[in-house]
Amino acid sequence: MISLPLIHHLEQNRSRWTRLLLLLLVPILFSSCVPYVKYEDVATRLKRVNRVNTDMEKRLKDSQLTGYEGDAQLQRASARIESLQVELAGVMQERDVLQQSNSALSQSLTDVPKVIISTEQFAPQVRTNPETGGLMLNNELLFAKGRSVLAKKGKELIGELINMIQRDYPGRYIFIDGHTDNTPIQKSKNADNWELGAKRAHAVFQEFVKQGVDKTLISLTSNGWAKPVPGVDPDTESGRSQCRRVEIRIGSAGN
Repeated sequence: MISLPLIHHLEQNRSRWTRLLLLLLVPILFSSCVPYVKYEDVATRLKRVNRVNTDMEKRLKDSQLTGYEGDAQLQRASARIESLQVELAGVMQERDVLQQSNSALSQSLTDVPKVIISTEQFAPQVRTNPETGGLMLNNELLFAKGRSVLAKKGKELIGELINMIQRDYPGRYIFIDGHTDNTPIQKSKNADNWELGAKRAHAVFQEFVKQGVDKTLISLTSNGWAKPVPGVDPDTESGRSQCRRVEIRIGSAGN
């Protein structure tokens, strides 16, 4: 039989670990600034954190289903708890590293000088964001509905933009921001709007690299629906259409 004090002890620990895991995972999952040079490393580390979380939950369930009798079993249960606490400390350390990295990257994006890009040579639907100075490329110009693969006309538009950047802003840092509307994702391969925005920004990044742009000069972000177009009502159909975009911003000169 499982002793009542042990059950109470395990329940208290499980509750505490659950709260801690939520606190440490939520800020990571909702971080929006992920430059490409860090993207693959951060994604790999996040997967490892999630695997640890899943494994810990399974072990906690197993520990409650197994009968402990006598002091020897209680000692083994205590050792198991200590082992899980060590794992949790490792996960929290991973969280701290990721949060510090994200804070530094977010600050670097905030400090980027604003470069106003003229839209005269591009399609009429291409507009300038008055707050960031970036070019807003409506998703209808780049992608089929609900897709994250560039359409032919999207590649052509990106090609025009690359020619302009290489001519007028050679060697500058380039920021590619993915944005969506505020409609929840349903019946899609994408988990949420943040993931859809990230995939679309990454598709544009791939086209930049394919057409000869140095990838070390490019950073990616996905804001999901968190940053609607200034002056636009994101709760109307027209506003949602304008919010679905990829924004290209030009920064300072690279090394």
